[in-house]
Amino acid sequence: MISVRTRFLAALIALAPAAGLLVASPAQAAGTSIKVKSVSVSTSTVVLGAGTGCKKITFKAKLNKAMPKTSSKLGLVGIDLYGPGNKVVGGAMLKRVGSTTTYKGGLELCSDGALGKYRAETYGIILTKDFEITATTNKIKKYLFLKRPSKLTLDASPEPVVKGQTLTATGALAIDGKALANAKVKIYFKAKGASSYKFKGTAVTDAAGSYTKQFTATKNGTWKAVFAGSNSRDKAAAVDVIKVKK
Repeated sequence: MISVRTRFLAALIALAPAAGLLVASPAQAAGTSIKVKSVSVSTSTVVLGAGTGCKKITFKAKLNKAMPKTSSKLGLVGIDLYGPGNKVVGGAMLKRVGSTTTYKGGLELCSDGALGKYRAETYGIILTKDFEITATTNKIKKYLFLKRPSKLTLDASPEPVVKGQTLTATGALAIDGKALANAKVKIYFKAKGASSYKFKGTAVTDAAGSYTKQFTATKNGTWKAVFAGSNSRDKAAAVDVIKVKK
Protein backbone atom coordinates (compact mmCIF):
# COMPACT_ATOMS: atom_id res chain seq x y z
CA MET A 1 0.00 0.00 0.00
CA ILE A 2 1.47 3.34 -1.09
CA SER A 3 0.64 6.45 0.90
CA VAL A 4 -1.14 9.41 -0.72
CA ARG A 5 1.94 11.53 -0.22
CA THR A 6 4.14 8.94 -1.93
CA ARG A 7 1.66 8.54 -4.78
CA PHE A 8 1.79 12.30 -5.30
CA LEU A 9 5.58 12.14 -5.29
CA ALA A 10 5.58 9.49 -7.99
CA ALA A 11 3.23 11.52 -10.16
CA LEU A 12 5.24 14.69 -9.62
CA ILE A 13 8.48 13.05 -10.69
CA ALA A 14 6.94 11.29 -13.69
CA LEU A 15 5.09 14.35 -14.96
CA ALA A 16 7.74 16.98 -14.26
CA PRO A 17 11.15 15.29 -14.07
CA ALA A 18 12.92 18.54 -14.86
CA ALA A 19 11.88 19.85 -11.45
CA GLY A 20 13.88 17.05 -9.88
CA LEU A 21 12.34 17.34 -6.42
CA LEU A 22 12.08 14.33 -4.15
CA VAL A 23 9.88 15.68 -1.39
CA ALA A 24 9.27 12.50 0.56
CA SER A 25 10.94 9.20 1.33
CA PRO A 26 8.81 6.25 0.16
CA ALA A 27 9.40 4.17 3.25
CA GLN A 28 6.43 1.88 2.63
CA ALA A 29 7.72 0.51 -0.68
CA ALA A 30 9.51 -2.83 -0.93
CA GLY A 31 13.23 -3.28 -1.28
CA THR A 32 15.21 -4.11 -4.41
CA SER A 33 18.44 -5.84 -5.33
CA ILE A 34 19.67 -2.55 -6.78
CA LYS A 35 21.96 -0.82 -4.31
CA VAL A 36 23.55 2.60 -4.08
CA LYS A 37 27.18 1.64 -3.48
CA SER A 38 28.70 5.07 -2.96
CA VAL A 39 28.01 8.79 -3.25
CA SER A 40 30.58 11.54 -3.73
CA VAL A 41 30.09 15.30 -3.63
CA SER A 42 32.13 18.07 -5.23
CA THR A 43 32.29 19.88 -1.90
CA SER A 44 30.75 19.43 1.53
CA THR A 45 31.16 23.03 2.67
CA VAL A 46 29.74 26.09 0.94
CA VAL A 47 30.94 29.47 2.21
CA LEU A 48 28.81 32.41 1.11
CA GLY A 49 28.45 35.96 2.33
CA ALA A 50 24.95 37.35 2.79
CA GLY A 51 23.33 38.23 -0.52
CA THR A 52 26.03 36.65 -2.67
CA GLY A 53 23.87 34.08 -4.47
CA CYS A 54 24.14 30.32 -4.76
CA LYS A 55 26.72 27.60 -5.30
CA LYS A 56 26.08 24.26 -6.97
CA ILE A 57 27.15 20.99 -5.38
CA THR A 58 27.61 18.07 -7.77
CA PHE A 59 26.60 14.59 -6.63
CA LYS A 60 27.83 11.36 -8.19
CA ALA A 61 26.15 8.11 -7.15
CA LYS A 62 27.48 4.67 -8.10
CA LEU A 63 25.03 1.77 -8.16
CA ASN A 64 25.68 -1.97 -8.36
CA LYS A 65 23.53 -2.04 -11.51
CA ALA A 66 21.49 0.37 -13.56
CA MET A 67 17.95 1.38 -12.66
CA PRO A 68 15.29 -0.14 -14.96
CA LYS A 69 13.77 1.79 -17.84
CA THR A 70 11.07 -0.20 -19.64
CA SER A 71 7.46 0.25 -20.71
CA SER A 72 6.32 -1.03 -17.32
CA LYS A 73 9.07 0.14 -14.98
CA LEU A 74 11.02 3.32 -14.49
CA GLY A 75 13.87 3.65 -12.05
CA LEU A 76 14.98 7.06 -10.80
CA VAL A 77 17.83 8.21 -8.57
CA GLY A 78 17.48 11.38 -6.57
CA ILE A 79 18.34 13.36 -3.48
CA ASP A 80 16.24 14.59 -0.58
CA LEU A 81 17.85 17.61 1.09
CA TYR A 82 17.06 18.24 4.76
CA GLY A 83 17.87 21.60 6.31
CA PRO A 84 19.19 22.42 9.81
CA GLY A 85 15.62 22.08 11.12
CA ASN A 86 15.45 18.49 9.79
CA LYS A 87 12.77 19.38 7.25
CA VAL A 88 12.97 18.71 3.52
CA VAL A 89 14.06 21.95 1.86
CA GLY A 90 14.79 20.71 -1.64
CA GLY A 91 16.18 17.96 -3.75
CA ALA A 92 17.40 16.93 -7.17
CA MET A 93 17.22 14.18 -9.76
CA LEU A 94 20.42 12.45 -10.85
CA LYS A 95 20.85 11.45 -14.50
CA ARG A 96 22.53 8.30 -15.70
CA VAL A 97 25.98 8.84 -17.18
CA GLY A 98 25.95 7.10 -20.56
CA SER A 99 25.53 3.34 -20.22
CA THR A 100 27.31 3.18 -16.86
CA THR A 101 25.83 2.57 -13.42
CA THR A 102 26.84 6.06 -12.33
CA TYR A 103 24.24 8.80 -11.84
CA LYS A 104 25.16 12.45 -11.68
CA GLY A 105 23.43 15.72 -10.86
CA GLY A 106 23.46 18.58 -8.45
CA LEU A 107 21.69 20.98 -6.18
CA GLU A 108 22.40 24.44 -4.86
CA LEU A 109 22.92 25.98 -1.46
CA CYS A 110 22.17 29.69 -1.43
CA SER A 111 23.27 32.58 0.75
CA ASP A 112 19.70 33.29 1.87
CA GLY A 113 19.25 29.73 3.14
CA ALA A 114 19.45 28.64 6.77
CA LEU A 115 23.05 28.45 7.96
CA GLY A 116 24.38 25.22 9.40
CA LYS A 117 24.33 21.51 8.76
CA TYR A 118 22.31 19.91 5.96
CA ARG A 119 21.68 16.23 5.28
CA ALA A 120 21.45 14.94 1.71
CA GLU A 121 19.96 11.46 1.28
CA THR A 122 20.60 9.79 -2.07
CA TYR A 123 18.49 6.78 -3.08
CA GLY A 124 16.61 5.21 -5.94
CA ILE A 125 12.93 4.43 -6.53
CA ILE A 126 11.22 2.17 -9.03
CA LEU A 127 7.86 3.28 -10.47
CA THR A 128 5.18 1.45 -12.41
CA LYS A 129 3.53 2.95 -15.48
CA ASP A 130 0.74 4.07 -13.11
CA PHE A 131 3.25 6.06 -11.06
CA GLU A 132 3.16 3.65 -8.12
CA ILE A 133 6.43 3.30 -6.21
CA THR A 134 7.06 -0.43 -6.02
CA ALA A 135 10.59 -0.50 -4.63
CA THR A 136 13.26 1.67 -3.09
CA THR A 137 16.99 1.21 -2.73
CA ASN A 138 19.10 1.83 0.31
CA LYS A 139 19.97 5.42 1.21
CA ILE A 140 23.38 7.01 1.54
CA LYS A 141 23.65 10.16 3.62
CA LYS A 142 26.04 13.02 3.00
CA TYR A 143 26.34 16.06 5.24
CA LEU A 144 26.73 19.55 3.83
CA PHE A 145 27.44 22.85 5.55
CA LEU A 146 26.38 26.36 4.62
CA LYS A 147 28.67 28.88 6.33
CA ARG A 148 29.48 32.55 6.43
CA PRO A 149 33.07 33.63 5.61
CA SER A 150 35.46 34.39 8.48
CA LYS A 151 38.42 36.76 8.62
CA LEU A 152 41.07 36.64 11.34
CA THR A 153 44.05 38.96 11.80
CA LEU A 154 47.19 38.64 13.91
CA ASP A 155 49.92 41.09 14.89
CA ALA A 156 52.69 39.92 17.21
CA SER A 157 54.64 42.83 18.66
CA PRO A 158 57.07 44.35 19.30
CA GLU A 159 59.17 43.20 16.36
CA PRO A 160 61.96 42.50 16.77
CA VAL A 161 61.52 41.54 20.40
CA VAL A 162 64.21 41.01 23.03
CA LYS A 163 64.58 37.43 24.22
CA GLY A 164 62.78 36.90 27.53
CA GLN A 165 60.58 39.96 27.09
CA THR A 166 56.81 40.03 26.62
CA LEU A 167 55.41 39.43 23.16
CA THR A 168 51.80 40.53 22.64
CA ALA A 169 49.57 38.86 20.07
CA THR A 170 46.61 40.99 19.02
CA GLY A 171 44.04 40.67 16.30
CA ALA A 172 40.38 40.65 15.40
CA LEU A 173 37.79 38.17 14.16
CA ALA A 174 34.93 39.06 11.84
CA ILE A 175 32.20 36.88 10.33
CA ASP A 176 30.95 38.18 7.01
CA GLY A 177 32.33 41.59 7.93
CA LYS A 178 30.78 41.70 11.41
CA ALA A 179 32.73 41.41 14.66
CA LEU A 180 32.26 38.16 16.56
CA ALA A 181 32.37 38.34 20.36
CA ASN A 182 33.15 35.56 22.85
CA ALA A 183 34.91 33.42 20.27
CA LYS A 184 37.95 31.31 21.10
CA VAL A 185 41.14 31.99 19.15
CA LYS A 186 43.94 29.48 19.66
CA ILE A 187 47.54 30.65 19.41
CA TYR A 188 50.37 28.44 18.15
CA PHE A 189 54.11 28.92 17.64
CA LYS A 190 56.56 27.23 15.27
CA ALA A 191 60.23 27.89 15.95
CA LYS A 192 62.45 28.63 12.96
CA GLY A 193 63.58 25.31 11.48
CA ALA A 194 60.84 23.30 13.24
CA SER A 195 58.37 21.17 11.28
CA SER A 196 55.23 21.74 13.32
CA TYR A 197 53.39 24.24 15.49
CA LYS A 198 53.01 23.97 19.25
CA PHE A 199 49.93 25.19 21.09
CA LYS A 200 50.63 28.19 23.32
CA GLY A 201 47.29 29.44 24.60
CA THR A 202 43.74 30.56 23.93
CA ALA A 203 42.40 34.10 23.65
CA VAL A 204 38.73 35.15 23.67
CA THR A 205 37.37 37.96 21.53
CA ASP A 206 35.66 40.95 23.12
CA ALA A 207 32.53 42.79 21.98
CA ALA A 208 34.47 44.37 19.12
CA GLY A 209 35.80 41.00 17.96
CA SER A 210 39.32 41.85 19.19
CA TYR A 211 41.64 39.61 21.19
CA THR A 212 44.94 39.97 23.06
CA LYS A 213 47.28 37.37 24.49
CA GLN A 214 50.76 37.78 25.96
CA PHE A 215 53.68 35.36 25.78
CA THR A 216 57.38 35.28 26.59
CA ALA A 217 59.62 35.61 23.55
CA THR A 218 62.26 32.86 23.34
CA LYS A 219 63.04 32.02 19.69
CA ASN A 220 62.70 33.26 16.14
CA GLY A 221 59.70 31.78 14.43
CA THR A 222 56.12 32.04 13.27
CA TRP A 223 53.10 32.76 15.43
CA LYS A 224 49.74 31.53 14.24
CA ALA A 225 46.19 32.38 15.33
CA VAL A 226 43.38 29.94 14.51
CA PHE A 227 39.60 30.21 14.68
CA ALA A 228 38.17 26.69 14.43
CA GLY A 229 34.86 27.78 12.95
CA SER A 230 31.51 26.08 13.46
CA ASN A 231 28.65 24.56 11.49
CA SER A 232 27.67 28.06 10.35
CA ARG A 233 31.01 29.94 10.37
CA ASP A 234 34.05 29.14 8.27
CA LYS A 235 37.42 28.50 9.89
CA ALA A 236 40.16 31.13 9.62
CA ALA A 237 43.84 31.56 10.42
CA ALA A 238 46.54 34.24 10.37
CA VAL A 239 50.32 34.18 10.87
CA ASP A 240 53.08 36.61 11.82
CA VAL A 241 56.83 35.96 11.66
CA ILE A 242 58.83 37.32 14.61
CA LYS A 243 62.56 37.82 15.10
CA VAL A 244 63.94 37.52 18.62
CA LYS A 245 67.17 39.33 19.48
CA LYS A 246 69.45 38.85 22.45
